[in-house]
Amino acid sequence: MKDFFHRDLQLFIDHRFDWERYFRLRGSSTEVAEEVETYRTILRTAGEVCGDIEAAARDHWHEEVRLDGSAVVVPPHIVTGYEKLRAAGLLCLMVDPAYGGYGLPALVNCVFMEMLSRADPSLMTIVGLQAGVALDVQKYGSEELKHRYLPRFVSGELQGCMDLTEPQAGSDLGGILTRLSEENGRYFIDGSKIFITNGGADMHLVLARDGATFDQSRGTTHGLSLALCPVTLPDGTRNRVRVSRVERKMGIHGSPTCVIEFDHAEAFLLGQAGGGFRAMLDLMNNARLGVSAQAIGIAEAAYRAARQYAAERVQFGTPIIEQPLVKSMLTLMAINIQAARALLYRTCGLIDMTEAIRRELAAGPSAGNGNRAALQTELEHNVQLIRFFTPLCKYYATEISNHVTRQGIQIHGGIGYMAETPAGHYHSDSIITTIYEGTSEIQASFALKEMSKGALFAALETTRAELETLRDRRPELVAQVSEGLRWIEESAPALLGDPQYALLNAKRVCEMVIDVVVGGELLCLADVPEGRPELAASYIRRHMLAVEMNARRISSGDASRIKRYDRILGL
Repeated sequence: MKDFFHRDLQLFIDHRFDWERYFRLRGSSTEVAEEVETYRTILRTAGEVCGDIEAAARDHWHEEVRLDGSAVVVPPHIVTGYEKLRAAGLLCLMVDPAYGGYGLPALVNCVFMEMLSRADPSLMTIVGLQAGVALDVQKYGSEELKHRYLPRFVSGELQGCMDLTEPQAGSDLGGILTRLSEENGRYFIDGSKIFITNGGADMHLVLARDGATFDQSRGTTHGLSLALCPVTLPDGTRNRVRVSRVERKMGIHGSPTCVIEFDHAEAFLLGQAGGGFRAMLDLMNNARLGVSAQAIGIAEAAYRAARQYAAERVQFGTPIIEQPLVKSMLTLMAINIQAARALLYRTCGLIDMTEAIRRELAAGPSAGNGNRAALQTELEHNVQLIRFFTPLCKYYATEISNHVTRQGIQIHGGIGYMAETPAGHYHSDSIITTIYEGTSEIQASFALKEMSKGALFAALETTRAELETLRDRRPELVAQVSEGLRWIEESAPALLGDPQYALLNAKRVCEMVIDVVVGGELLCLADVPEGRPELAASYIRRHMLAVEMNARRISSGDASRIKRYDRILGL
């Protein structure tokens, strides 16, 4: 095994999540140490399977999905890899045990998703979407639907896909024209979808406009419904849904990307009619965290390949890893990967604790949760942070992945540019992560919207409180991050009066927040056994300077820059 469940992943499981409180809130009677060791065992097994999958994925990267009639045919190594995961019981790990799943926390599942992405990012998209669809069925489906389909998702018999995008409706889901009509209590879909990842799946989770309010709701996200559309209906007949085209792509060749046609295809409503947009947000946010894990996994693979090559490649009588500039590139790659991972896993841990709190509150006063008011306040605070951190995770991890994989090519030199070399494959695979499930620009604008609701200062106050617990042990680094917090707070007023200027600086302010939040998280990780204090120090010294520079830039400018851009572009 190539060390898939490595130390940097173990640190989060072992030291950065309060498992004891988590299980207490969930009312679990299991021994905490025993349960966490079960999670470690699952992840070690997953690491072994991922190590077994990796070689074939690299060797057969060029093989593409094809369309045989209306049947989507994936490359043989994808089928083999999927069967290995299925045999090991590593599908839909978060599904409730009542339906055959393990009910694993998001943090544990995210570690698995990262490892699988490092082995084969194409296979990860298939497995990740299968789990995402299953979780939406679990949350919004009827008991009949849950018992009919969820065990088959867990067993690997069924795969799923998420059908959102249309030619006129990309990030703007208000443009959706696919129609969901009710006829005597049954639902039917008409329309088409494009760029559907894993579109050859058995189950389509479709966002469509409710036929009863079609004209009134058109152009808005109101009136959208979420429906589950099986390719094969419960009575065994073929549904009226088909794949009309499979796209060719720069990367993730083993992952089908399809055009889907619905010709009065029967479907099952999930949740309430017209309430589909809110329900879809759950899946989209989970998918964004999944793409973050995918990006980090690809970056980890690229970094390890570049480091190994640099240690073996001798020029001027010495391995190139000894060249200061190459050593600096590799070090920055390692730091950035761990930084992106820290933000993602912090967010996943926050999601798990929030769900545990929600479960405790739902149990009612009789469950012994005497401090319900404090728990409710914590729940609302956490939800605010999760909505803020989710787009930040997706933005940061995917942009980091693009940078790391590009540097991997540079370290390989000319051979990295050759079509058969994995260094280039990693970069080709990583590019899509900044695009699908919402581009980096969309993520920055979403995060900015949450900032305007108070999430910015909630995040900064949380980080400031964590820093105070470390001040005695690491005063210099805590002071530097605290100075970064001050710079953000001082520059924020420059954004409040002009929405256009705020949008112009959305990426910049997101990066500032990420820098200080991650700086605090890396300091916490540095303080645990087997932590990496040198990594935290390097990150903080580099990035707090960037925070100051960005803050000065924001404070000294205004929206007149947009008019300059108009003149440059001839608009």
